[in-house]
Amino acid sequence: MSTFAVFGMTADVALAEARKTTPTKKPNPVPGRPPLELSLGEWNLAVEEAAAKIMRSEKVRQLSQPFDAPQYAEQFVALAKRQCKCRSLRIRAKCPIVDAEGNPVINKKTKAPKVGWVDYLPEMTSHVA
Repeated sequence: MSTFAVFGMTADVALAEARKTTPTKKPNPVPGRPPLELSLGEWNLAVEEAAAKIMRSEKVRQLSQPFDAPQYAEQFVALAKRQCKCRSLRIRAKCPIVDAEGNPVINKKTKAPKVGWVDYLPEMTSHVA
């Protein structure tokens, strides 16, 4: 049985990531001096610019907890589209990774098939009659 999750980017996630990565100091124009502290207004502006840059990029994050069925992930996508600004929402399934020929990729250290997130297509599952 596969696990399903929603990947993409929302404005809230981009803002949270920008807050974590935006520095509070800027380089001092005088060489050899310690860096200067940003004021709260300057830092907020830098955070907003970083969040906008993240939203324009192609970077995606896992937005949902794992689901055991794809319909729950589809409901999450519909809710996210209604509630907030988002982009690149897609459902991925955790399953063995295969190469171009369809053979499973084997981990050299453990000799077990590698497992990872793969884009889920509803056609992937076939109904057995």
